[in-house]
Amino acid sequence: MTDLEVDPGILKQGASGILECLTPVEKVDLEPSAEQVSSIGVESAGAALVTFCATWQSGAEFLASCAATLAEGLNSASKNYAATDEAIRDAVNSVKSDLG
Repeated sequence: MTDLEVDPGILKQGASGILECLTPVEKVDLEPSAEQVSSIGVESAGAALVTFCATWQSGAEFLASCAATLAEGLNSASKNYAATDEAIRDAVNSVKSDLG
């Protein structure tokens, strides 16, 4: 059986990378495009644009929320791994001191 092993720094880097990817998504605002529907001139095309913009915006917000939750989980896992490693190290050092 293989032990589960991960460098907490790698988890933290993954979380940072995810959050960095979210920056452009946070800036997505299709409302101005949807407001220009009247300039298209074709009512069905305008309605399709409004629907697309609303769907795209909702999808982008949902994916950003999921990614932020994943980043939060990676940060939490990083902290937990580091704390566990430190606790194990302290326990081993304590046993060594008691035996030594």
